[in-house]
Amino acid sequence: MSLELQIISLIFSFIFGFSFSFVLNINDKIIYSKIKVVKFIGSFLIVLISILIYFYFLQIINNSNFHPYQLIMIILGYLFYNVLYRIVKSGKR
Repeated sequence: MSLELQIISLIFSFIFGFSFSFVLNINDKIIYSKIKVVKFIGSFLIVLISILIYFYFLQIINNSNFHPYQLIMIILGYLFYNVLYRIVKSGKR
């Protein structure tokens, strides 16, 4: 895989981790529903659709070659969103 494709894959993985964290924060409203079927199906569908979207775009970018460093970038994007969310929520800079 060329260096350009690797960089694009890393950036996409970071953005996906960031947006996945955002979607999971929105999913909290579904999780705290009183109806158990809605909790299970809603959470399952959101995670499944997110993963399918990730691998669809990964297929477009680099023929679905997945490397461990992309997983690291997803985790970093996820953590970055959570830190940014806490900073914005608390009003600190």
